[in-house]
Amino acid sequence: MGKNVWTAISYLFHPALMPTLGAFVVLWCDPHLFIPLDTDKPWLIVLAVIFVCTYVLPLCLTGALLKLGRISSISHPTENDRRTMLAFTALCFILAYYSFHTIPTSDQSLKIFLLGINISIVMTLIISLLTKVSFHSVGVGGLFGTVIGLIRYTHVELLPWLLGAFAILILTATARYKLKAHDTFEIYIGLIIGIATQALVFFLIP
Repeated sequence: MGKNVWTAISYLFHPALMPTLGAFVVLWCDPHLFIPLDTDKPWLIVLAVIFVCTYVLPLCLTGALLKLGRISSISHPTENDRRTMLAFTALCFILAYYSFHTIPTSDQSLKIFLLGINISIVMTLIISLLTKVSFHSVGVGGLFGTVIGLIRYTHVELLPWLLGAFAILILTATARYKLKAHDTFEIYIGLIIGIATQALVFFLIP
């Protein structure tokens, strides 16, 4: 596949979109989850809130940081730029968690998922102080880890979802390597953070 295809894959599975996609997987796959909101389609509200908190707000903050000169570039950021953007994104992820942590549910899978992505982004920020990390790999690894965790947590057979998440992982990791955005070490570190964090929160929280 050519460079344009790998670039398209990188945009399609951008790390900022993974929380919304992961939340969709949780809402679809957990048969016990119930969100008591006053609407005919509560899942749309849930996804909309998560999308705003984890995509729209970070995008707006990044634009503001660029305009204020706190970062030098969005398309070709320095390591300091990446850490700065990640730190502000982490604040938005915390907002996403607190938007739902008090909503009564018959199951806790959505809150566990949101807790996991917050732990994941903090771990990524800390490790990025020591070495470069592929944020794309953290995102798709988190999606894969979420499905693994849901299989254990819900006791539902989710093989098609697992295979789909694995395919996204392979495509995205390959795209980042082919585009020379990251070397294999940076990709593997990101995958380990994403998979381990999201899977473990579902395994460890009863």
